[in-house]
Parts: sequence; structure tokens; C-alpha cells
Amino acid sequence: MTTRTGTRYHLDCRSGDDAKAGTSPTTAWRTLAKASSVTFRPGDSLVLRRGTACSGVLKPQGSGTASAPIRIGAYGRGALPAVDGGGARATVLLENVQGYEIRDLDVSNRAQADGTARAGIYVLLTDYGTGSHYVVDRVKVHDVPGCDCLQAEKENAGGVIFKAAGSAKPTTFSGIRVTRNQISAIDNLGVGVLSTWSRRDDLYPAGTNSYVPITNVRVAGNRVGDTGGDGIMVSNATEPRIDHNLVNGFGRRAYMAHAAILAFNSDRAVVEYNEVTGGVSSPPSFAFSVDAGNRDLTYQYNYSHDNAGPFMLFCAFAGTYGDGATIRYNVSQDDKDLLIGNFDIPVVANGCDDPIKNVKFYNNVIRSTVAERLVRSLPHTPIAFSNNIFSGRPGAGSTIVDSVSTFDHNLYENVSTLPSGDHGAVNADPRFTRPGTGPLGYRLQCGSPAIGTGAAIPGFTGRDLFGNRVPNPPNIGVFQGACVR
Repeated sequence: MTTRTGTRYHLDCRSGDDAKAGTSPTTAWRTLAKASSVTFRPGDSLVLRRGTACSGVLKPQGSGTASAPIRIGAYGRGALPAVDGGGARATVLLENVQGYEIRDLDVSNRAQADGTARAGIYVLLTDYGTGSHYVVDRVKVHDVPGCDCLQAEKENAGGVIFKAAGSAKPTTFSGIRVTRNQISAIDNLGVGVLSTWSRRDDLYPAGTNSYVPITNVRVAGNRVGDTGGDGIMVSNATEPRIDHNLVNGFGRRAYMAHAAILAFNSDRAVVEYNEVTGGVSSPPSFAFSVDAGNRDLTYQYNYSHDNAGPFMLFCAFAGTYGDGATIRYNVSQDDKDLLIGNFDIPVVANGCDDPIKNVKFYNNVIRSTVAERLVRSLPHTPIAFSNNIFSGRPGAGSTIVDSVSTFDHNLYENVSTLPSGDHGAVNADPRFTRPGTGPLGYRLQCGSPAIGTGAAIPGFTGRDLFGNRVPNPPNIGVFQGACVR
């Protein structure tokens, strides 16, 4: 296939001239309005001069393709070119276009925090069909005050948002990459993938329009902090991957509960190798959530620590449910339980309005020196807990109160209330190498009672948190390698 070599347009908001051609640094345009009036063609690019600041909205016209995308980026030397929307609906708005790659910009949308929905980068398709190939990479998005507005059917606020909307023509995305960005001081979502084409069978009958899945989504390597609501949420997707992100500070300006990272109403989502910290206690914020409408969701190899709220929520609201969730090889370190009125929320919060079915929770470390309650269940969400290490408060102990789940070959340390019927339970010091210091601290010393005392997990032939192959029988906990002397 022949790739078109496009035209490179330049924008210099300090000394450009809209009357010029824009095709070289010496003939650069001056305003975002000029750049937004041009219909770009496949292979074209728009580059903003480094060290300059632009005010207003960038809304480019025209579409590219996967082989000849329209690229928006930077030229020259100095700081990233800054674009400030000044309170607009979005600073960079891609509306009913496709085939774009955005890199190396500094995007803000400064305004009064008045509850208005705003975004930094907003990709909106309405009755469009399928939009393909979108990349947001190495962009700094910050200072976007908005609202705690999460429902896809309404207006949404956030740093980087993709939304499939409308009701006349089934609309979706195919090919979203959000990678290596810095996103901070955002309301509501740091990164959000949303759709109003969300209603399907009895998993999520509460949605609007018939279900049209979003495909080929990856959110990776981002640093997200100080979000008013969720850090990263991907909804309506088939096999999305959310990996290697850091979320530090979430749920900070909210009136409802949020999570740092979650998949929603999606099939076979994989959330792995992420770090989460800085969640707030009120409204309750969770590091991760197994939410409504998901099928065969996997959370693995994640590190959650020092949150003022819990590690994991299992929650399908009334009229929905989830089917199939695997939680494995994660570390929760000093995440907190909550007591709100008469309702206690433990570190692993099992249960909401309706059930999450077929949940497997194995080879995790749940260690909290600050939480009174480690696990508590509601009767409609049984979970299979196997090969986990539960470590509670030294001296005072912590509780596990769950009458509906099954427990098998778990290790308990400083747990004052134990679950009944755990076949192969170990009550002992697991002999971690350096507990409380991060994932490496949860390797096992030689002589640990967790070594070789786990139960084989049918169907799992993968690796542990550190890349070690899992032996048979496995160790209890996240570490399956040779013991540390």
C-alpha cells in the first residue's frame, strides 16, 4: 500500500501570521482558529512551536487513516507548546473524525470550578459508525476543572475522553492508544473510554441503545494524579488492556464513590502491572473495582498501597451483574477499611446490590497494618479465595467475615477472626523479605511456611508477579521463585 506524504503545517501563536501558507516555520500560522479552519488530509501534520502558548480551542477538520494518520505535535526547541482552552467544552476536540495521532503538547483548560463538564482532549463520535486509529502519546494534560459527572448518557469531564454517542447509527471506536501521558488536576476522569451504545442482555440492561463494542484499546504507561473522580475507566470494550500506569491521588473532588482503575461493561478486559496510591476515604474510593456488565475480567500483577480507601470492590448495582472475574498476583499494602455510618467497607469489599458471579481470587497478598476488616461479604457474591496471604494488624489483629465464599490453602497472619472451612490453611508468619516496602518485599525467605503449600489452580500455567514460573504445588502468595536467603 502506498502511503501519502502529506503537508506539514506550522502554528506559532507568538509570532505567526494567519495570512501566510503555514507550510514552513517562517510562514507559520498564528491562531488555533486558523488551524481549525483547514481540512487536513491523510498524511498531513500540524506542529506547534515549542516554547509558545496558545489560547482557545483546537478542532481540526478532516480525517486520516491508520497508514497515513494526521499528526499533531511540536517543532523547534524548548518547552512543550501549551494550549489552554480557557473553560471551553474541550481544549482539543476531535469530533466525527478519525485517523489522528497527538503527541508532545501541554494541554490545559483553566476556568472556575463551577460544575461545568470540560475536557482536555475530547474525541467524540456521534452517529458516525466506526472511527479508527487514535493515538494520544507523551501529552501533558492538567488543570481541567469540571464536574463529578460519570454517566455516559450525560456530559462528561476529564483529561482525555473518548466517547461514542448518538442513537441513529451504531457508533464505536476501533484502535485507541493512550500512552506515556502525564495527567493531573482533572475532574472527573483522568482517562475515560465511554459509550452510549451500551445496553446488552441481562448483564447491563440499564444502558442506552443496543450494544456496540469498542475494540483494540490500550491505556499504558500513563502517570495520572489528583483526579476528582476515577483515574482510568474503559467501558464497552472487547479485550481492552490497561497496564503499567501509575495513579496517585483519585476521588478527591467527588460526591460519589470512584476507583483508580476499572473496566466497565466490557469483555475479557486485562488490568495489569499498575500502581495505585492516594485514594481518599470519603466518598469511598477503591483502588480497583469489579463492576457491572463485565465478562471474564482479569486484575493481575498490580500494586496498591497506602490508600485511605479499600483495595478492591465487587459491585454490580441493582438490575445488573458481572460474570467471571479473576484477581491474581496482586499486592495490597496498607490499604484502609472504612466505617461509614453503620456500613463497614473492608479492604476487599465483597458485595453491592446484585452479584458478581464466578469470581476467583488467588495468590494475592493482602497486608494491612492499619485495617480492622480485611474481607467482608454480602450473601449474593461468593468468591473462591485460594493461595492468598492475609496479614492484618500486629497485636490487635484484623477480621475476615465471609459466610458465603470458599477458602482454600490461604495463609493468615495477625487475623483474629478466621473464615471457616479453609482446607490447607496456614496460620503463621509468612516470612516475607521486607514487608511494607513494595512488591519486592513480598518475596519469601527460605523456611517460609508459604513455600510449596499452595493448591494448584486449574487452568493457570502462567507466571508470578516477578516473572517466575509457577511450580506444582505452588507457593502461597505472589512469589513463586527460589527462596531468598
